[in-house]
Amino acid sequence: MNDRIRGLVLLILLPALAGANEIPFAGLWSGRAHTTEETTRIQLDVARGDEGWQARMNLMDIGVKGWPAESVDASADRLTVTVRADSGPQILSLRYEDGRMTGDWQAPGFDEAASVSLQRIEAVAHVKEQRTTIDGPKGNLGASLILPEGEGPFPGVVFLHGSGPQPRDASRWAAHELAKHGIASLIYDKRGVGESEGDFVGASLEDLARDGIAAAEYLLHEPAVDAVGFAGHSQGGWIGPLAGRLWSPTAFVISSAGPAVPPSRETQWPVIRAMRESGATPADEAAARRLFDLWHDGLRSGDWSGFDRAFADAEDESWFDSSGIAWLNERPTGDSVRTYRAMMDHDPLPVLESLSAPLLSLLSPDDESIDAVETEGILRDLAKAGRDVETRMYPGYDHGMRRLGARWPSLPDDYYSYQAEFIQRSVGKSDRLQF
Repeated sequence: MNDRIRGLVLLILLPALAGANEIPFAGLWSGRAHTTEETTRIQLDVARGDEGWQARMNLMDIGVKGWPAESVDASADRLTVTVRADSGPQILSLRYEDGRMTGDWQAPGFDEAASVSLQRIEAVAHVKEQRTTIDGPKGNLGASLILPEGEGPFPGVVFLHGSGPQPRDASRWAAHELAKHGIASLIYDKRGVGESEGDFVGASLEDLARDGIAAAEYLLHEPAVDAVGFAGHSQGGWIGPLAGRLWSPTAFVISSAGPAVPPSRETQWPVIRAMRESGATPADEAAARRLFDLWHDGLRSGDWSGFDRAFADAEDESWFDSSGIAWLNERPTGDSVRTYRAMMDHDPLPVLESLSAPLLSLLSPDDESIDAVETEGILRDLAKAGRDVETRMYPGYDHGMRRLGARWPSLPDDYYSYQAEFIQRSVGKSDRLQF
């Protein structure tokens, strides 16, 4: 073979040889990460585009979907994926061998590296998602309609927001999980966020409930949906019952870590909790609550003289330093004050007393943001009085319903299946449950 022919043969073979040696990282990988004490399910979606390798991570036990990688490095049989968390970079160092990827997961604050084992899987579509626009009270609301597999009809849920500028993505994981149980969902960007018009700053809880009602009207007109309710976490736990009372077709309401007391009392809980942990007396607690009342009076009227006198007296009390109440002395200003003032005096009790739809309240006695024990007591009294109210307690979980003290703060095992069962039971279709 002469040199010219030999050269042509090499030009033809080199791309094929390169392809044969390239490790097939691209695809959806599923498996587990584990330490000596914990384990969690993990998925890694790896792709190669014009700008190089990219990856997104799903943590099924934690409720994290599409966590984007900060960087992805691939060489020979090695893949290094770095995702960024509040605590710092989380680094997965993986090796490809015989159709599997194995390696370790290093995380800041943990001496032990977690072992990771993944295998390639085919993506299974449990849902159909369609982006849409809803005509809201203050302009268009950008939304996504999420439907389970099948023809329906399905019960549907509108997910309501917690505090702050929340996009629809905050509820996407929950919507996808409920879809696996035959529940349709509508998730939307909060007014003034993402593709939604308007402004949540200064909006009242009723304003936000009206947005949810517009979303519920839209969902109820979907041919595959025959009943609609509301689900809200934290601040959404106030909005859901309010929307349910204002909108007569409401089939159910789910509140997760939602207080049954006004925001002006709920905001006291971190201080009261710290005081109880440090052994403060009931009289001390009453004094702290009185200081909060005077602070709210200052917000309402602009007259801070009564608060200032009481605060100066409280600084000499034995409970003051350990309570964390000192922040009250900073004069609040700006958009956060406008927003809080618009909702701080909302009383949820009359709303709950007049709510005709069944209510499920998911709570944790270890919640750092609300007094869940107090809320449970109020709801149990309503149930004894004949209201259709159900409570479910999850000890050992925080305000976000994440397991306390865990490397991977998972949701309760039955968190979504129990909500799905409640929804199906509320709409009279428990025979259609899909587990």
